[in-house]
Amino acid sequence: MSGAAETLLHASAVAFETTGGWHAIVAKGRSGSGKSELALNLMAMGARLVADDQTRMTRDGASLFADCPAPIRGLVEMRGIGLIAAAPLRCVRVSVLVDLDVTEDMRMPPRRVTTILGVDVPTLHKVESRAFAAALRQYVLSQSWLDQGGRP
Repeated sequence: MSGAAETLLHASAVAFETTGGWHAIVAKGRSGSGKSELALNLMAMGARLVADDQTRMTRDGASLFADCPAPIRGLVEMRGIGLIAAAPLRCVRVSVLVDLDVTEDMRMPPRRVTTILGVDVPTLHKVESRAFAAALRQYVLSQSWLDQGGRP
């Protein structure tokens, strides 16, 4: 992706394999917001690590991709345990952004997007539920972001 636009987010990213390939969930938030915890919960449900804490976002055409800066590639930090190794994926198409700094207060929230490098990404807010990670997994596997106006 030479010549592509890029930016660095304070975010963690994991991906699930769907019939359309690998699709990333990018969870952004301030320090202590639960990025690594959410990533580990999703990994326990079959997701693969893309990046933890720092995610490099790259635009290529009309698509947005998540990757990890080399120095921290393949590492997840869990408070109270330390660094944990995981086999990472590289340059995965982003399907949804989760903003962990905002708690969802609506039962049926409206379609939200966040524009990153000129690409609109379907955006969800943090949900205070034990089923949050499971719901995110199903959201990606069912390709629900397509109903939200996302790109395949």
